[in-house]
Amino acid sequence: MSLQIEMVTLEELVPGNHIYIKFKDLWDFSDIKSYVEKIGIDTYHKGFGAFRLFLCLLIQFTEDLSDRELERY
Repeated sequence: MSLQIEMVTLEELVPGNHIYIKFKDLWDFSDIKSYVEKIGIDTYHKGFGAFRLFLCLLIQFTEDLSDRELERY
C-alpha cells in the first residue's frame, strides 16, 4: 500500500471572482495582521494562527453566522 499526499492551496479551492477574494483585495489588512500576530507569539499552540482566526470572526460577523454555520462555511 502506498500513501500519497496532495497539496491543495486555498487559491485552488476558491475561485478568483469570489466575494471574499474581492473583499480581501479591497481592504489592507497588513496593520491588523502585524498587531494580531503579536498577540499569538506567546502561545505554545499555534493552530491556525491568530490572524486566520481574526478573518474567520470577521466573516462570521459580516455574514451574521452562528458558530455552527461558520464551521460549515
